[in-house]
Amino acid sequence: MLKRLYPPLRPQSVSEVLDSAFHIFAATLLKTLPYGILLILSGQLVNIYNLATERPLQSAWHDATSALLSFVSFIAVAPILGATLLCQRASAQGQPSFMRTEFAQALRLLPQIAAVLLLAGLAILLGFILLVLPGLYLCVALSLATPALLLAHKGPIDAMKFSLHLIHGHWWRTAGIYAITLVIMIVFYFLAAILVVVAVQFIRGADVALMTAAARVLIIVLAAFSFPYGTATTLAVFGDLQWRDAAATDGGVQS
Repeated sequence: MLKRLYPPLRPQSVSEVLDSAFHIFAATLLKTLPYGILLILSGQLVNIYNLATERPLQSAWHDATSALLSFVSFIAVAPILGATLLCQRASAQGQPSFMRTEFAQALRLLPQIAAVLLLAGLAILLGFILLVLPGLYLCVALSLATPALLLAHKGPIDAMKFSLHLIHGHWWRTAGIYAITLVIMIVFYFLAAILVVVAVQFIRGADVALMTAAARVLIIVLAAFSFPYGTATTLAVFGDLQWRDAAATDGGVQS
């Protein structure tokens, strides 16, 4: 079982944060993969409905049911994200984690998590509308709002303020960590895509339709893996910056 990867015992370098994120991801993959699958399935509710009703894929808001399913898809992100972070935090501290307990806790905080996601999303969208740079800044600066709510027990507004506070002075460093994580994901996607193309070529009668279908399945599968990797990176960043903030005031982070 993982031992004390969250919070770290000292400030970490960029490579150490990335290493912690990978260890959290690897150690909790079997536990968090169901969350990733649930997230992908919830995001495909409208497409599943379209298939069942013989409508074109990706079409949305064509009736009340599709609008409701789109709303459910958005709301479902909150407890799934919350439960994943709680699971990874528990394992990173060497504690047992249980899916039912994590989901129950995340569901109790559903209104707060949804509020944080909505408010942060609107702030980032407004930043992009006004000017691209504020949007990019807020993407990083508000990325720790959900962990702050769940793990530091902040209210929605305070969680966003706490995220801005933690990122202040560490924006470029944090953006670099996220950029490296994104590059790793893209490379992983690229290599997996090559393997799928090679595998499909060996199938008799392989055509464009088959390759397209295989590519869609690949994207869904990899997205299920990428989600817990992204949350593990966020948790590692949050732990490091929380330590740095606490060390500046009272000498350490309380778990």
